[in-house]
Amino acid sequence: MKKYVLISILTALLLLSAGCIIEKKVEKGDTVKVDYIGKLQDDTIFDTSILEEAKNANIYNENRIYEPLTLKIGDGSTIPGFENGLIGMKEGETRTITIPPEQGYGPKDPTLRFSQTKILEEVPKTQEISRFEEIPRVFQATISSFVARYGRQPTVGMIIDLTDWPGQVVEITASNVMIEHKPEVGKSITNEVTTLTIAEITDSSIVLRYDPNVGDIIPSEIGDLTVLELTDTTMVVKATPQKQIETVFGMANVIESGDKYIIKVNPKVGDSIIYQNQIGKVVEVTSDSFIVDFNHPLAGETLYFTVTTVIIEKGKEAGFFEKYRLVIFGSLLIVVFAIAYVFMTKLYSKEEKEKKKEKSTTKKIKAVKEVMNGELKELASTVEEVEKELETKKDTKAKKETKTKPKAKKKTSKKKE
Repeated sequence: MKKYVLISILTALLLLSAGCIIEKKVEKGDTVKVDYIGKLQDDTIFDTSILEEAKNANIYNENRIYEPLTLKIGDGSTIPGFENGLIGMKEGETRTITIPPEQGYGPKDPTLRFSQTKILEEVPKTQEISRFEEIPRVFQATISSFVARYGRQPTVGMIIDLTDWPGQVVEITASNVMIEHKPEVGKSITNEVTTLTIAEITDSSIVLRYDPNVGDIIPSEIGDLTVLELTDTTMVVKATPQKQIETVFGMANVIESGDKYIIKVNPKVGDSIIYQNQIGKVVEVTSDSFIVDFNHPLAGETLYFTVTTVIIEKGKEAGFFEKYRLVIFGSLLIVVFAIAYVFMTKLYSKEEKEKKKEKSTTKKIKAVKEVMNGELKELASTVEEVEKELETKKDTKAKKETKTKPKAKKKTSKKKE
């Protein structure tokens, strides 16, 4: 029995060991938390999730929370090489991932690097400009901003009130709504600045005509424009710009030069430039121009990440065995112990029955022996009594024969004379 118990225990231990050895591995669809240190080829640390490493590398940012990065494998939230490098890692494993530019931030694109003069614009002090302006007939808004303003979800065909005239919802996507201007030709709108008249409506645009009075002030991007003269199609305005103007290249100074104003910027290397939702960096500055690079700062670089998986949460895409391995091995372990228990219980019961049977047989034999011994003793006693009786009878008979036997006469001898 000890042999079977030992075999059962060893089998259970093997299954348990197998369950421990086959650990969770990162697969597509999993959500993972990782600590990482990102380095360039010269060992310069450019990013990390670890506070002490950031401080030691002098890249600490007090506005950032240093903690493990959480990402879902396959959703494209990080560069492809980083996600691909995590696949197959076990929980708690540390690995160094080498990411070439093609799997990182791509090679440097020369078209994203351009030169810009420091003088952005020259504005005449007095100039003739058109009285007409075109705006798109259809514009886009987010559904969230639409709901925030109108308090309801948009539907195609819905009529809404815009600032100066009605509008109509013409298209709805997952996150945006397309709205068409619905003004009336010839209608005039007077605002705080001046009067505007709807001059024409085309398939793609609304044509507005400025109808100011001489002396009116019209605000513009560079400052105020004072109306000096009017014709049917144009107006003469005098510019009174601000001293400084915010531009996409940073703060620009407005410099008076003869009959014009010069709008000039003076950026420094490292300044950030935001243009059409792209972030660029000033990489070079000369006396009259500067170069802006809109490539990612790590474009063209081979990256080296030392990553440690902290937590792996299996996703829906994970394999059945990988996802339920602990349940499988736990179930197998329970089955093994159950079988061992049943087997040992039956074996124990069989052995107990045999022992009881053997004990019962032994008792019976002992009882038989005791009975036989008793009978033998009784028989021996009977025999002994019989022998004694026979001996007694024999002695009695002998005595009787002795008493009844006549005595022999004595022979006398005669002496011869």
